Amino acid sequence: MKLTVELLDKKKHDRQTFDCGLPVVNEFLQKQASRQMRQKINRTWVLVDRSDSDQSNPTPIAGYFTLTTATVVKDELPSKEPKGRFPGYPIPVFKLAWIGVDSSYQGKGYFLGETLLLEALHRSYSLSEYGGMGVAVVTDPLTDRSESFFQQYGFRQMNRPFRDRDSLYLSMGIVKTLIEESDPE
Repeated sequence: MKLTVELLDKKKHDRQTFDCGLPVVNEFLQKQASRQMRQKINRTWVLVDRSDSDQSNPTPIAGYFTLTTATVVKDELPSKEPKGRFPGYPIPVFKLAWIGVDSSYQGKGYFLGETLLLEALHRSYSLSEYGGMGVAVVTDPLTDRSESFFQQYGFRQMNRPFRDRDSLYLSMGIVKTLIEESDPE
């Protein structure tokens, strides 16, 4: 496999065949991602296999993630987060709004979920460093399995309900550590 991460382009990437097993995640990629990028609401990156792609046809998507910006307030932070260092008004964060791996790549030892997560964290950290703002990455897990996945990387529950569970929070300090540990230098 020759995997590359590219900004979603509906002319180059086959969104319609993507199926991660969660209809809401599939539907976002298929029906909303391109429009929301045009509206400058968020950015979606796709993971594609370029080892034997036919450039005349749209390339199937192995996985994707979407980043946007958000804010949190001190009262929503995880209990162990030092709240005294933050102001009382909304605090800027990056939000990992969507992440999914096509079912044909799941459970086969490719670790594409980890690849996508680390790429999203790296981009968030770079934006934080470049822009000088963004204290964390937050996400809203849809399933017990996705919640456990994020918690393996240090995400902690917030005091911020989302559907029937809580949003998750990862400080930019931990993001930096994860990036440094995963860098193959």
